[in-house]
Order: sequence, then structure tokens, then C-alpha cells
Amino acid sequence: MNKIRNIIKETIQSEFYRDIFKLFTGTFIARIIPALFALLIARLYAPSQFGNFVLYLSIGSFLSIISTGKYESALLIANNQEERKHLFGFSIKLNFAFNSFVLLLFLLWVSFIQNKLGLEEKLMLLLVPVYSFFFANIQVLRNLFVSQKQFKRISIMEISRAAIVGLLQALFFIVPETGLFLGVVLAQIIVFVIYIGKASRSNAFSLKFPNTEEIRLAKRHIKFLKFSVLSESFNFFSGQLPIFLLKPIFGETILGLYSFPHRYISTPIQLTSTSTASVYVEKSQSLNKFPEKLSTLTMSLFKRQFILGVLPFTILALWGKEIFQFIFGMEWSTSGELAQLIAPWLFAVFLGSPLSSILIVKEKQHISLSYNILLLFFRAAALLIGGLYFQDIFYTIALFSLVGFAFFSFLTLFSLKQAGVPLLQVGIYVFRTLLFTSLPLILIKLWI
Repeated sequence: MNKIRNIIKETIQSEFYRDIFKLFTGTFIARIIPALFALLIARLYAPSQFGNFVLYLSIGSFLSIISTGKYESALLIANNQEERKHLFGFSIKLNFAFNSFVLLLFLLWVSFIQNKLGLEEKLMLLLVPVYSFFFANIQVLRNLFVSQKQFKRISIMEISRAAIVGLLQALFFIVPETGLFLGVVLAQIIVFVIYIGKASRSNAFSLKFPNTEEIRLAKRHIKFLKFSVLSESFNFFSGQLPIFLLKPIFGETILGLYSFPHRYISTPIQLTSTSTASVYVEKSQSLNKFPEKLSTLTMSLFKRQFILGVLPFTILALWGKEIFQFIFGMEWSTSGELAQLIAPWLFAVFLGSPLSSILIVKEKQHISLSYNILLLFFRAAALLIGGLYFQDIFYTIALFSLVGFAFFSFLTLFSLKQAGVPLLQVGIYVFRTLLFTSLPLILIKLWI
């Protein structure tokens, strides 16, 4: 009992955890909002429509990774406000140039090559670079606010974005084939327009040609363009492989049944992990020259991530089918079974994602690139073996989840080692925690 009180006291007194709490509070509310709207959206849209929406959303999200050259990550390790100003401006300009070019290509594509596409399909395709541009800009803004320690503003921005997305998607059910994606695109535009005005005047929105200082800093942080873009691209593709492979193998309905639980479970994970990683990067950068303090901070963060996620993900893995049936109805029963299979993988993501940002601080982007190339290869193999050999969606997703769990567990351990954390200490903590949390729930499941 005293140990728990000491942990709580330490957390409250720590500036590091207070900053995380500011972001987490907003993140927690932001993740509740999509869950509430999911109750409505599941009844307004069919699984096939949700599958198509996720496909276009995935394309737009991938373009947003490339469009900024990942220079928004350099904002987190910039030395001063002047550097942040120039990196901010360069990221926005690069983003605009890239997505303008993509929009022109898509316009030519639907006008001359695929001119027989329906009006709805053409609209969705042309909206993809629009989504990419504004979504990437919000990420740039977010990192700018992190570098300035404006964590409360980030929380409000994430809550606003989640609420606007859910509201617009619900309102646009009158155009079911495009409503989900149209709602997301308009939400990004609204949020960006609101929050670009909250950036300081020195970081004003500008699309002028990059100046000399912007080009110099772009060269200084060229590793983000050379390694991080490729690394994030491989990571994105490996995570989105089910979206691109499940539809041709199993059909759009199965894709929708998989995408639904993945989206609404992974969204809070991404928000929480991003919030934690943002503060962790800023703090670990300042502690990089103090190995013992960095090690202590990292182990402390790992413990809190583990204890925060172990119970919810264990419950999901054991009773996902029953939970989805109760909340969303019998139509989404299969989604619940798939949620059970991906729970261990997503728990590993929850642990590893924020800790892996230590590689940014250590400037080891090349390691991330090698890791994500291997991850893509093994994930593709898992899906192809499951889909073409076993021809069973449950075997397919189980293999995919197993690969993800193994790789992200390795990433977690590697990141802890980079921060100087003794791995034996980690193993002992994990064993003890699982013994008193997950094991009783497993025994209850077996007994029932």
C-alpha cells in the first residue's frame, strides 16, 4: 500500500508526468468521443462502406507521412525558437508543394485515364490529397506546440478534432458512400484553420519559397528525410497491409469487420502514445547527457504504461466478442472475435511506440528503417500465408497479430536498452505484474 502511495506521490510531484497528464487528460476525452460516436456510426453505415472509407483514409494518411519529409519531428529537437520558426515554415511549404502535385496527378487520372469512374469515386480520390495536406499540417502544429510546452492547447485541439469528426460523420450519413471520409476531411480543415491562428506570429502560415535559413536547417536534419520518411512509410504499410490485402482475398465486408475494431481500438492507443512520446522526447533530449536520470525516467514511464494497459487489453483479449455483441449488436460479433486476436499486438504497440522515440533523441533513424523493412516483410508473409494457404480470416489475423506482438516487444526492449534500463529489472517487473493482474482474469475465463 505504501508503495502505491509513493508511486502516486512521485507522479504528482514530477513535472514530466504532470505534462503527460495534461496531454493524457485531453487524449482520454478525445478517445471517449470516437467511441461514443461509434455507437451511432455502426448503425448509420454498413461494414462495406466503412471498409471503403478506411481504404481512402489509409492512402491519405500515407501521403501525409511523405508530404512533410518528417521535418515536423525536427521541431522536437530544435535548439531555439528561431530554429523552430524556420523548420515550421519549411515543413508547411514542403507539404503544400507535395500535395498540390499529387492533386494534379489525381485530377489528370480521373479526367483522362479513369474517366469512367463514378462521381462519388472521383470525389473521394480528389479529397485524398486535401486530407493529406491538412492532416499533416495539424501534425506540424502539434509538434510546434509540444516544443513550446503548450500541452493544454494540444489537448483541446485533439478533443475538438475528435468531436468534429464524429459530428460531421454522423451528419453526412445522408451520403453514405462518401459521408465517413467527407466528415474526416472537413474536420481536419476546420481544426487547422482554428489553430493556425493560435501559433505565434513568428510561426505565421506562409507558402513563400523557402529562405536560406530554412534550407540550411533542412540539410542539417536531412536524416529525417533520408531515413524517417522511408521508415514511417514501411511502418505505415506494414500496419495497413490488412486493408490492402484483405479486400481482394476476403471481400470488403470482412475488411470492414476487421477495420472497425482496429480503428476504434488503435485510435486511443495512437493518441495516448503520441501524447506520451511527445513529452518523453522533449524530456529525454534534456537528459541525454545524464544516463542515470534518463534510465530512471524511462523505466518509470515503462512501468506506468504497462500497468495502465495490461488490464484493459487482457479483458479485450478474453471477452472481446461478448463486449462487441453487447455494445454494437450481433452484426459486429465477428469484429469482437478479431479484436480478441489483435489485442496482444496492440498492447505491445501501446508499450513500444512512446519508448521508441528515444531513437529520435539518439539520432538512430537508420535502425528504425531496418526494423520497419523487416516488419513489413514478415507481416506481408503472415497475411499471405493466412489468406492464401489457410483461407481463414481468423488464422490470418492471428498470424498478423503474432508478428506485430513479437516485433513491438523487441522494439520495447531495444528502446529500454538504448535508454540504459537493465532488462532483467524489466523482466522481473513484467512477471510480477502479470501474476497479479492477467492471471486471475485468465483463471476466471477458464472457470466460466
